[in-house]
Amino acid sequence: MNTLLKKIGVSAAAFVLAASSTAMAVSAEEVTVDGKHMKNGNIDVFVNSTYSASKFALSDSQGQHLLYDCTSRFISSVDGNAGHLYFSDCDLDESTKTITLNVQYNNTDTTATLRIVGNTVTGKEDTVEITMVTKNSDTVDHSVGSRIMLDTMLGDNDRAPYRVTGIGEVTTRIQCSGSEVPLSYNTFDSLTNPKIVTAGTFLPGNAKPDIVQFTNYFISDSYELIPEVDTSRELDDSTVNAIWKERTLAPGQSLTCRTYYGLSAIDVSANTELALGANKSAGTFAVNEEGTGYENVSVMSFLQNTGLFDLSNVEVTLQLPNGVKTSDGVTSKNYESLATGSGVVQDSWVLTAEPSGSERNVKVIVKAKSDQTGEVEPVQLSFVIPAIEGADEIIETEPTTVAPTETTTVPATDNVDNSETKPVATPEEATSKSTPDSTTGGKTATDNNGTVQTGAALPSAIILAVLIIATSALYFYYRKKQN
Repeated sequence: MNTLLKKIGVSAAAFVLAASSTAMAVSAEEVTVDGKHMKNGNIDVFVNSTYSASKFALSDSQGQHLLYDCTSRFISSVDGNAGHLYFSDCDLDESTKTITLNVQYNNTDTTATLRIVGNTVTGKEDTVEITMVTKNSDTVDHSVGSRIMLDTMLGDNDRAPYRVTGIGEVTTRIQCSGSEVPLSYNTFDSLTNPKIVTAGTFLPGNAKPDIVQFTNYFISDSYELIPEVDTSRELDDSTVNAIWKERTLAPGQSLTCRTYYGLSAIDVSANTELALGANKSAGTFAVNEEGTGYENVSVMSFLQNTGLFDLSNVEVTLQLPNGVKTSDGVTSKNYESLATGSGVVQDSWVLTAEPSGSERNVKVIVKAKSDQTGEVEPVQLSFVIPAIEGADEIIETEPTTVAPTETTTVPATDNVDNSETKPVATPEEATSKSTPDSTTGGKTATDNNGTVQTGAALPSAIILAVLIIATSALYFYYRKKQN
């Protein structure tokens, strides 16, 4: 009897510990402030005190660079006069996880904030929301523009290239304007063995920057609102500029500019000859401004021949759940051949979702195969589709491969993504509502965090209550039996 109760007690303790660990993993993380550093277990945001907190930096929990040491900055332009902002004060608030900077410049008041927020791609608080609000504090109109400059550096690589939604790999300087402005981009060191992956996201619609530059630090570190970009030159010391051109502000009006930057993740299959990678721009289909539908979501897939022989008839395919489609109807792309050592081939997929009357947790499965390797281990990406009041219910089924209205066949040397770029959802607070199955087609699929999904975790309080009741019932049962 005592032995049995002891075993039950150990099992109960183990379940309670597991439930508590699950609760901690999905709860908001506390931050600590050390001087001008604000950090949690994922990232460290730092502002420079030498220049009155005019610059900022970002690193991961191991001290690996995500932005170079305090060279990222804010630039403001008023009536054609642009300049770097040197802030008069700096406030670090642990309760809101926000660093706030204030300055007066040419009859305007600017407040810049760096806030640690949740990331629905990684499920962690490992992203910084970077906001710049400039208010016309004068009694007359002024023309106001802003630039947020990010001096990207991954680990020791200060020349980190970009992979941009709708464009592909970027190693030379480019400028995107108007409808060409991407909604997201990635920087990472290796497809086959990624150690550091970052993601940048811009807001869709009217809040999107007028211009985005993927360019050089020494060109960007100027007093110009819109630095000149020589598209014939390599990135070298790579930098991203998000630019909002000057617009007229009446007295009391403000210009709000915002971007997101932080850690990301790329899931990579375990196959050794054909490496399949995939990632997403956000973890939810955000409800649009009208409340009638969702913003589109972008998914990137990556293929690379990592073997010793050429591959033929290489195909990457999306397996989609009910109510989710690609914007162009294409769910499969084929490459006639993929030579060994030919580099990474990238494709971008824009996903649309039908309105749903209830919140849905869905899976998008990315598959790849070739004549020589057969199907490789798939990559699973999980998404949350919020409920829209009045919309019809969508019946949940396992994802099925949608017959494409068109199959795109391209040569293996085509590393340019020509997919149409649509607005994508922006990072939001991370949730733990996704409950995907752990297997797909007989193969284990990993979620976007590289971990196997095993279903939803019950709240620890419920588990504890059930265990106490079960333990008590067993105890009195055996006690009665012995008597």
